[in-house]
Amino acid sequence: MALDLALTQVSQLAFGYWHSQVLIAAVELSVFDALADGPLSAEEVAERCAVPTDSALRLLDAATALRLLTRGADGGYSNSRTAERLLTTGSPESLVRWVRVMGRWYQPWGRLGQALEQGRAVEDRNERLTDDPAYVEDFILGMHEYNSRTAEAVARALPAEDARRLIDVGGGAGSYSIAFCRVWEGLRAEVVDLAPVVELAGKVIGEAGLADRITARTGDYYQDAFGTDADVVLLSNVLHQESPENCLSILGRSAAALRPGGRVLVHGHFLEESRTAPVFTTLHNLSALALWSGGRSYTTDEMAELMTAAGLSDIEVLPTAEQSARLLVGRTAGSGSAAGSAG
Repeated sequence: MALDLALTQVSQLAFGYWHSQVLIAAVELSVFDALADGPLSAEEVAERCAVPTDSALRLLDAATALRLLTRGADGGYSNSRTAERLLTTGSPESLVRWVRVMGRWYQPWGRLGQALEQGRAVEDRNERLTDDPAYVEDFILGMHEYNSRTAEAVARALPAEDARRLIDVGGGAGSYSIAFCRVWEGLRAEVVDLAPVVELAGKVIGEAGLADRITARTGDYYQDAFGTDADVVLLSNVLHQESPENCLSILGRSAAALRPGGRVLVHGHFLEESRTAPVFTTLHNLSALALWSGGRSYTTDEMAELMTAAGLSDIEVLPTAEQSARLLVGRTAGSGSAAGSAG
């Protein structure tokens, strides 16, 4: 029995990408959108998705086995409740863009051995973030789809302390700025990111009805100053993409953007001190190697040391809604927890 369990474990790991590729291929071919209005035969799906009927039948049957689809007595295929909710572009809870990003990331993940041998990413991040507009849109809006589900819980994890101004460095579509402004009364936020991202952020912020409280401006977090007299600087899901040296630089300029007693918030997925848990973050650590040159997953102690070296003190580590994620809070020296008047 022990041998069978071991065989099953290894087999499931070896075949794991088969499962994910069914999901990714079905999203890329718009299978779930094709079925959004009701059941279709394999022939009808094949026509709508522009693939041979035999190919469609194989994919539909595999998606049914994975409970992404159902098949009726008449042979027609329908979306499962999960697919209706998360895998159709018309759903307000859609994760379609995020799944497409995971499909794109499969390519460097497929070269993980090369990344391990070289000790660096297997493709230039500029190929994704500046040279591929379609990817940038999927990446920024896909991460918004994913992160917006838990962002408000992050904002609720600590008191506002009458904060009036937040700078969201590398803030993407503004998911966390939106959440903080919804939770913290009277807060105004500024998203700082690359030019193609700022345009997308403006649209998302406008759709959220917060254009009067959140602005977005172009900035390079590798070298630019982030501003002055802010109450809070937020670094959410940013520093895992960076080396310790880059983290220290970003943290130092974050601290410099604060008023006395202001706070830097570092949010992300962190390793336990054993470095073998949580499982997701150990995999995240490998993903950072394959995708982001210099990137890595940190322990909370490692990040607290970087924050301290950047001039922050009174480091707190707070839990968040996501089991593997933490929120680290560091302060600049000064007037305690009372918020400043900058706005």
